[in-house]
Amino acid sequence: MSIIYGLLKEHGVRVTESELRHLAAATERYATGAGSVHIQGRLGMGFQPYSSHLRSGLEQGPTGSPHGHALCFDGRLDNHKALSEELGLHDPDALSDSQIVLAAFARWSEACFSHFVGDWDLALWSEKDQSLYLARDHAGTRTLYFRYEQGAAVWATYLDAFHTREAKSQLSHDYAACYLAGRFVCDLTPYEGIRSVPPAHYLRIRDGALSRHQHWSPTVETTIRYDRDTEYEGRFLTLFQQSVERRTGPGAPVLAQLSGGMDSTAIVCMSDQIHRRKNANSEILDTVSFYDDSETSLNEKPYFSITEAKRGKVGTHLDIAFSQRTFEPYDGTDGIYLIPGADSFSIEQERRFRDAVWRKGYRSVLSGIGGDEVLGGIPDPLPELADYLVSGNVRRLLRQSIAWSLVDRSPLLGTLWRTASYVGRLYINSKPKDENLPPWIAESLRKRSREIETVNPVLRSRVGIAPHRLDNSLAWWSLMETLPHLFPQLLVRPEYRYPFLDKDLVNYLFSIPREQILRPGRRRSLMRRALANIVPHEVLERRRKAYQLRAPLHALQQAHDVLDKLFANPMLADAGLIDGKTLRVFLRRTAEGDPAWWQAMLRTIALELWLRSIVQGNRHRAGNPPLRLTA
Repeated sequence: MSIIYGLLKEHGVRVTESELRHLAAATERYATGAGSVHIQGRLGMGFQPYSSHLRSGLEQGPTGSPHGHALCFDGRLDNHKALSEELGLHDPDALSDSQIVLAAFARWSEACFSHFVGDWDLALWSEKDQSLYLARDHAGTRTLYFRYEQGAAVWATYLDAFHTREAKSQLSHDYAACYLAGRFVCDLTPYEGIRSVPPAHYLRIRDGALSRHQHWSPTVETTIRYDRDTEYEGRFLTLFQQSVERRTGPGAPVLAQLSGGMDSTAIVCMSDQIHRRKNANSEILDTVSFYDDSETSLNEKPYFSITEAKRGKVGTHLDIAFSQRTFEPYDGTDGIYLIPGADSFSIEQERRFRDAVWRKGYRSVLSGIGGDEVLGGIPDPLPELADYLVSGNVRRLLRQSIAWSLVDRSPLLGTLWRTASYVGRLYINSKPKDENLPPWIAESLRKRSREIETVNPVLRSRVGIAPHRLDNSLAWWSLMETLPHLFPQLLVRPEYRYPFLDKDLVNYLFSIPREQILRPGRRRSLMRRALANIVPHEVLERRRKAYQLRAPLHALQQAHDVLDKLFANPMLADAGLIDGKTLRVFLRRTAEGDPAWWQAMLRTIALELWLRSIVQGNRHRAGNPPLRLTA
């Protein structure tokens, strides 16, 4: 994942090279080569290469055009050949993706972003109308942050660029409100004034005004219907194979995560099939498997070992048992985690990963994240049944409700009532309820969480949209909050690739009937049918991967004394974000085995540890503390 950054100043103020170099200093260590800059009056762009695939070698940094446009592009255009043909460009394999993007912008203006398929982000300057565009692909597979004040903008791939020794940041209480409440943080960051370009969006800065525009939506309006199941299966296989090929093509070595579940196993097995079809002796992917054998129900080893035996290659195995968490702040000796979520053991986990795996020269990690959301991993019949209810298809509603009731061994009337209630929640009462907020959140934060208006990509209007399409969209935006590249490591910064989030594949899966994805008693119906001869039977037919409730709850119980000490004088209370006394009451209840608020408790602990780690990290930095808790 190459690093892009830049400055746009007010009219009449020129950008200097030293300003750009200063902006780039914090991220130089993550680049694979020397960077370059482009200055055009009040505009400055910078590029630090991270060569991970064959075509990335064609990128030479910021690129200009005869029209006076300037572009800084990071990523991979998977449809570069189709775009080149449509644009009348010759020899697309010799053209960089930046050149193709500039040609597309010259033809379609800002509508060009909807034409791109792949993993990418960019900063584009239009000289003609003096506009700056910041854009991310449909799934936000790259991060892109910005700060915009009084007509001037700063942007960068990583938050590190905004946190120099001289910089002073303030904690965003809007972010804290969403984070502690377990709601979408969307484009917010922990830092006041610094935001993220939302996935599937582009921002336009023109004439001192910033506007946001969506170039792709998970609310896919088209419907694809075939006559036979085999046609759905064949099309899925074609698109899934294409997605894996796009992300395992020529270039730097790729490492695949391999768990005991269907998603990562499907990716690895499909990649093996692709390589061996081309050459029986072709080298297949290396894998890394994370396991927790503290409990039998959590142990993935038996399942990823089956896949390793089938492919004839054993990967690296790393223990990530939840019990190893310390619930103590990280001291900041190797830098500062700029996003909450780490404790003092996190850096040790990073060292294990770096020493055991990453030093072998990998640049990218294949992740199976997203399979649950797009392929029916959660056996919920309500979106499909709600479709029949809303459309008035009573016959189909009764038939499928009976089928699901038999599977769930629940009364038919109960299934119908749950369906009607689901429709009501979806359309009539879609806002989160205040009673779902953790009891220890301060009243000021409760009010903020109710009133907050972020630049929010989640659906505002739901009228006229079928229930299963709404469900797809809500699941998609929830997924966008959890992708691992959003929580960068300190020692290495892998480029994450997500085959199940491929734009062509997602468009297809969100266009076909829900009953193809999920059937009564048969979750992941389409995936299981299509991959029956590719994924090991034992993995494809396992019930479900363990839902890890007991492990974190047990860890919280074991760490009660540590946590009680941690929250004796919480920084979150000093900042006016929580009521410390109330929190300790619920901390004791959790220690006694009450699971009601364990997820909210983990979020609160994570935010407290993060604030403390920043304070401790400051001891290894010159200058003032990098974060103010209050205005």
